[in-house]
Amino acid sequence: MWIGDEMDEKKTTLFEHLQELRRVIIISLLTLFLGMVISYAFLRNPLMTIVFNPIKQFGKELVVIGVTEGFMVQLKIALIGGIAIASPIITWQVMGFILPAFYSHERKVFWISFCTSLILFIAGIMFGYMLVLELGLRILLFEFTEGLTVMISAGRYLSFFSSLLLPFGIIFQLPLAAYLLGRIGIVSASKLRKKRSYVILAIFLLAAVLSPGGDIVSQILFALPMLLLYEVSILLTAIFGKKT
Repeated sequence: MWIGDEMDEKKTTLFEHLQELRRVIIISLLTLFLGMVISYAFLRNPLMTIVFNPIKQFGKELVVIGVTEGFMVQLKIALIGGIAIASPIITWQVMGFILPAFYSHERKVFWISFCTSLILFIAGIMFGYMLVLELGLRILLFEFTEGLTVMISAGRYLSFFSSLLLPFGIIFQLPLAAYLLGRIGIVSASKLRKKRSYVILAIFLLAAVLSPGGDIVSQILFALPMLLLYEVSILLTAIFGKKT
C-alpha cells in the first residue's frame, strides 16, 4: 500500500468518525428538545411542585420581579425535566460512539463504573433535596431574617435550588474515584490519611466556593458530607486498594 493510500484511508476513517459524532450530537439535541417540550406541556406543574414545595412548606410565597422571569423559570424547569427524559437516549448514543474504542474487558469495567457513578449522582441529588435543602432553608429563612420582610423571587430561588443540589451529585463521586484510583495503585489509604488535614482545609475552601449563599451555614452544609465521604473513601481504598 502506498503512503498516499494510507493517508486517504486515515482521512476516510476520521471523516466517518466526524460524521458519526455529528449524528450523535444531532440526535441528542433533538431528543433534549423533545424532552423539554414534553416536560413543558405535560410535566410542568408536577416539576414545579417538586422544586418549589420545599420553600412553600414554610409558608413562604415566591414572587416574580421581572416581566420574563416567570416564563424563564418555567423554561428552566422544563429543561431540567427534558434532561431527565432525554438522558437514557443521549447516554445510549454517546456510549455507542465511544465504546467501540474499548476492549471487551474494558467495556465491562466502564459500564460498572458508569452505572455506579449514575447511582451515586442520583443519591447525592436526593440527599441534598431531602436533607440539606430543607435544613438550609429553615436556618436561612428563620434564623437570619429576624425583623426583615422575606420576599424571594422565583428565579433567585431556582438558582439557589440548582446550585445547591448539583454539587452534591458531583461530591458523591468521591468514593468511586478513590476506589478506582486505589485499584490501580495511584492512591492508598495511608496517603489519604496523611493528607487528611490538607484535604479538610481544601474541603472548606471548596465549600466556600460551591455554597450558593456564600454564608457559613451553607458552607457547613456542603463541607460535612464531603468530610464523611472522604472518610468513606479512605475505608474503600484500605479494603479494595492495590496492595503494595
